[in-house]
Amino acid sequence: MILHRIARSGRFTRTRGDLMKAVRYDRFSGIDGIYLADVPEPVAGPGEVVVRVQAAALNPGALPALHGSSYTPGRDLAGEVVAADVPGFTVGEPVLGRLQSWDAHAQFVAIPADQLVSKPPALSWDVAGSLHTTPMAGLGALRAVEPRPGETIVISGASGGVGFTAAQLALRAGATVIGLTSAAHFDLLRHHGIKPVQYGDGEQERILATTDRTDAFIDTVGGGYLDLALNLDVPADRINTVVDYRGAKEKGVKSLGTTDAGGLPALAELAALAAAGDLHIPIAATYPLTAVRNAYQALADRKTHGRIVLHPQDLG
Repeated sequence: MILHRIARSGRFTRTRGDLMKAVRYDRFSGIDGIYLADVPEPVAGPGEVVVRVQAAALNPGALPALHGSSYTPGRDLAGEVVAADVPGFTVGEPVLGRLQSWDAHAQFVAIPADQLVSKPPALSWDVAGSLHTTPMAGLGALRAVEPRPGETIVISGASGGVGFTAAQLALRAGATVIGLTSAAHFDLLRHHGIKPVQYGDGEQERILATTDRTDAFIDTVGGGYLDLALNLDVPADRINTVVDYRGAKEKGVKSLGTTDAGGLPALAELAALAAAGDLHIPIAATYPLTAVRNAYQALADRKTHGRIVLHPQDLG
């Protein structure tokens, strides 16, 4: 890798790239279709920054793409700047952000500068590489329903990535949070000040036994939770789902998420909260790049609580 400084501009470009390892997927055959390839290291194009990736989280939305979905899920990542074709970035600077491409699962990526923010020094690589897609969805959902001090909000899937972030942020807004989850996660929610309620048959009665009113509702699961919210007399404009888009349209409720959270300023806000210990992003497991199939299998199995993160510089 060779870097070239452009005179008086403070920018860097890469003039030659060596080969690197990158995850590739070019056939719809599920997890077995994922493989590692040797490809040229990327060069920073106009408005781009090349990042040496230290951590890149997997997101559940990637799973349908393995079976033919046309959707290309976003990829979270964090690492150090190694080259830039824009001002404002320095070589060695730690950054975090996203890339709407499979290319994020590689040792180096070229990424538009407007998709990156600086990483706070106190923030771990694993959390930094997990902050965009899922936590930003939680923030977008929270901003959709705007919980106020003294109000009560119910969140389905409160121990999941989106719901857990939304619940913590709702508490910071001064709301009381009731989290629908399994009994296995009751202690986790209680530890963070969230009131757990067992999900499943009879959950409406259990919610009503916990609170005399529900002011807002966030659904991160789907499968009938919009009806539950309406049955709890929550106003339609205080209900948001991040999964049931058809139901949202039919019932006149909101369906805001990652792209509605507030962009780079919001991502920087989440990074600052996480670095200060005011937002907990659990990391369930980490994998070297060579174990990418195992990482995706763990994601598909849904037996872990927290983010699953690849370490692209670790080749196992």
